[in-house]
Amino acid sequence: MITNPKLTAAIEEAIKLRGWLLEKACPDIEAVALRMSESFRNGGKVLLFGNGGSAADAQHISAEFTGRFVKERRSLPAIALTTDTSALTAIGNDYGYDRVFVRQLDGLAVTGDVAIGITTSGKSPNVLAAIKRARAMGLFTVGLTGVKHPDLAQAADICFSVPSPITARIQECHIMICHLICELVEENLFTGKEPAPVRAGEGKIFSMADLQRRRAEWREQQKVVAWTNGCFDVMHAGHIQSLQDARRLADVLIVGLNSDASVRRLKGSTRPVFPQQERAVMLAALGCVDAVVIFDEDTPEAALRALQPDIHCKGADYVPPSGKPIPEAELVKSYGGRLAFLPLVAGLSTSKTIERIISGC
Repeated sequence: MITNPKLTAAIEEAIKLRGWLLEKACPDIEAVALRMSESFRNGGKVLLFGNGGSAADAQHISAEFTGRFVKERRSLPAIALTTDTSALTAIGNDYGYDRVFVRQLDGLAVTGDVAIGITTSGKSPNVLAAIKRARAMGLFTVGLTGVKHPDLAQAADICFSVPSPITARIQECHIMICHLICELVEENLFTGKEPAPVRAGEGKIFSMADLQRRRAEWREQQKVVAWTNGCFDVMHAGHIQSLQDARRLADVLIVGLNSDASVRRLKGSTRPVFPQQERAVMLAALGCVDAVVIFDEDTPEAALRALQPDIHCKGADYVPPSGKPIPEAELVKSYGGRLAFLPLVAGLSTSKTIERIISGC
């Protein structure tokens, strides 16, 4: 029987926080594990960083990937940016301690990698700077912190904010979160001794209900959300340019994808060339796209009403007063959103691409 009230309080707090993990954090843990699995399968790696005890946590989790967690399997590439004393002291001396992780990311990270920044306070300047740099480089970014701090929550794609002011309890939850991610990654990638297939981008394709929940989280984190939509049947450079331009306007880009039935109504019986699930996977594989949702209506009003993105992106051919009609414009303005018009790449369209394929040109 426990007689020390401090022990009782500590254990009760730990149990309470495990309840928070079970109730609130599991969807994000699964999402991170999917994105990390996808990165590993595509030749990517995980880069982890933090200070003090968080540095030790970064090294601990890196070892779980390069060594093993539970399953006997091949090593997975993970690097803790906290272990090279020559790099840390040289960069700290020459560039300042706030840049010790940013500078390493500049040399080691590539688009498609995963960056995990750990700071119990949520205020560590070098961790915040590195998360922002990683996201700008096209990495999927994960933050681990304590009582919600808006800077880290806004900077990272997914942020786990443990609702406790006690550093030890926060760190205990961080390790449990990371252990659960390790366990799911091994489950995703390995069956026996052979890697199980993970489809590129699958962690970014949402049902409308799931995306509404994620939208609420982004709103709480004060992230700017942009939306664009279309058939995206045969992808070409114009699509890529527009998506990249849309992503630069916001923290999060949602792409609404017309279903097969709606494409047939809009484009005719010979379309789409690719079925909706394949089109969704292709979109989700792009680093500039954060979420994909398929909708059945011919126009996106219902989706916009449900998600209420801050910015609704259209091509420059919709610019009023002489552009194509935008039936959803009044809806967007009614909830406080705004329209943004993206430049077009001259001479590129899906119809022209299909014509070129058919003609053999």
